[in-house]
Amino acid sequence: MTNGRSGALTRAFRRRWRAVRRTVVASFLFLAAHGAGAFEAWLPQADWRFERGVVASWAPAKTQVPTDRRLAGKSLRFTPTRVEAPEPLACATARYEFVLTPAPGLFQGSLPPPAEQAARRLGIAHLPLLSLQVTCDNGLFDYHLITSRKALLGLDNVVWTLSRAAEAESPEAATLNLLHVHMTHDMVFDAASVARKRAYLTPGLRGAIADYFKRPRPQDEVPPINGDPFTDSQEYPDRFLPGRARIDGARASVPIRLGDGSRDWQVEVLLLREGSRWRVDDLRYPGGATLRGLLQPAPS
Repeated sequence: MTNGRSGALTRAFRRRWRAVRRTVVASFLFLAAHGAGAFEAWLPQADWRFERGVVASWAPAKTQVPTDRRLAGKSLRFTPTRVEAPEPLACATARYEFVLTPAPGLFQGSLPPPAEQAARRLGIAHLPLLSLQVTCDNGLFDYHLITSRKALLGLDNVVWTLSRAAEAESPEAATLNLLHVHMTHDMVFDAASVARKRAYLTPGLRGAIADYFKRPRPQDEVPPINGDPFTDSQEYPDRFLPGRARIDGARASVPIRLGDGSRDWQVEVLLLREGSRWRVDDLRYPGGATLRGLLQPAPS
């Protein structure tokens, strides 16, 4: 297992965004290589609703929000292969991936500088955002997720706000929520990072991680987990795509495709149902190693 190291978050985002800008074509390769035959992608099956639109900060003078209400109040739904929505957002052959987007990349780079301030004026309190990038025959559409239930879409010089109801409990939704929190913050493996994800982890996994951090080790010794075990990476990923879960009673596994602009890889998230909620209990990496195995003390 290769794991990530801590670094300055802003430098990491700059590297990731340069990779994202270079890899629109790579996105097609990423999804084509893992098509439906080998990997069944999963998307939240919930209706999004267009709430309101505001004139974008990059729009020409005198631009107005369309008065025909062709989007306000309308619904949009993502399915594994298509987007059901008003034109021009409807899509019969949709390809998806979740992409990390820093402020300069929002709305495909249209925000005026300084982009961070322009993003704040749109109500974006935390950066980077996780964006659902949808590739269709008629274009590329970015749905910027302010939260798991609220998104922004730039279309024809208007920024639209979309909202949806809470997603039903499922292993895939739990995995997506974990990755949303994890990848939009520093992905270094430390107590503070794990604490942010506490609600998505089983007590057993939280305890095993806590024991790992308590264990003394020489400062000049490379730790067993030398990076980010949640994405199995040293160079952190900037995109991912969840697959459909395999469920066996109270246990489930969700495959995740990850990429960093130069390579793609997969991890398997193992979940346990506790009451009505699914929580992450372990991760399995290529070759069969697991997070819980790496957390165990070395044989004496």
